[in-house]
Amino acid sequence: MPSLLSVRVENIDRSKLFVASALLNSTGGGLMMAFLLIYFDRTTDVGLAVIGLAITVGRALAAVTPALFGRLLDRFGPRRIAIFGDLTTGAGFLLCLLAENAVFIVASQFLAQAGSHMFWTSSRGLVGLASGGQGMQTWFGLIGSLRNIGLGIGTLLSALAFSADSIPLLHVVVLCCALLYIGSTVALWAWRIDDERGPPEATAEEPEEPVGEGYRHVWADRPYRRLLVLNMGLVLAAMVIPLVIAVYATEQLGLPAFVAGALVLANTVVVAVLSTHVAAWTEKRPAIRNLTGGYALNVLAFVIFWIAAAAAGRPWAAAALLGLAMLIYTVAEMISTPAANVLSVSLAPSERNGRHMAAFQMTWAIGMTLTPAVFGWLLTTGPHATWVALIVLTLLCLLGGAAVGQRKEA
Repeated sequence: MPSLLSVRVENIDRSKLFVASALLNSTGGGLMMAFLLIYFDRTTDVGLAVIGLAITVGRALAAVTPALFGRLLDRFGPRRIAIFGDLTTGAGFLLCLLAENAVFIVASQFLAQAGSHMFWTSSRGLVGLASGGQGMQTWFGLIGSLRNIGLGIGTLLSALAFSADSIPLLHVVVLCCALLYIGSTVALWAWRIDDERGPPEATAEEPEEPVGEGYRHVWADRPYRRLLVLNMGLVLAAMVIPLVIAVYATEQLGLPAFVAGALVLANTVVVAVLSTHVAAWTEKRPAIRNLTGGYALNVLAFVIFWIAAAAAGRPWAAAALLGLAMLIYTVAEMISTPAANVLSVSLAPSERNGRHMAAFQMTWAIGMTLTPAVFGWLLTTGPHATWVALIVLTLLCLLGGAAVGQRKEA
């Protein structure tokens, strides 16, 4: 099995602390990603329905964080905002230890999700600093691999802890989660970049943008506006694994739960092992071609997922179709995600691009807030509506953003 380090990543020696930060951040997220509801259900007297509502409210309130921090990203630079983001997330998980009612749950999830949005809004600028502008697509592939490795490790460890009947052990898991984010903060704080070898961070002395520019300026940027539309299709696709696969495979196709688990595990392992390599292999192609190619593969995967419903009475046939669809879906993810991140940087202005980065992250914040309700409703209508909606919406996003191209120098 090829190693991540067998792929040459530009400037990795000077950015090992950033790599460590990304791994710590993702492992912390993995510890609580799948078991947050269970944690609050076991450690508080709050009902499960209220817990779910409280988590949703907290995350919805945090969805505006990228927009609020766009200007601050220009003022203080991506590294400082990412540090503050990890500290905020760590504080949110520490607050989980004190949660006794719905108000505490809302507050903890607001802090945790707001901090996560700050980190990922800054992440594209951090990749620019780490890479020095060289081999950015491979760098984004590496970050994607590290994220899947961290999420996998965290989820495995927390699964072991949550399988034991021990409330103190659950508190230890949450404490470890907070400590991992604090460790990520320390790694970013210790990471020092030679400004002559990478894009400089913004400083407080830079002049303010004219009043009224704001996000109207971003939306008026036609190439970037098209990219935002295009990225919404990737956000929709990304929500398939956490929101759709388990329900579709088990409740609508009648397959055993281990089939859905195996599909998700296969996606995680393949992305973790191969994402850096795929990003490096496709780096010489224009990013927009990789992005639209990934879109075509997503549509094909959704069609095969849908066809599996016709084999609902034949478990092995349905499972085989799901496996084929998941393989195509995974390849699409590895091709399109690094390309979208590269475009988010290359299509933005070279300086004072904080609002562009924030607008790009807002597509993720909006999608993560709305899709649970949308997919939840679609899944109640039967095995067809979800895939029809995904195919139609993906094609609409593709048509709306297909003309995205590299920004031409004035």
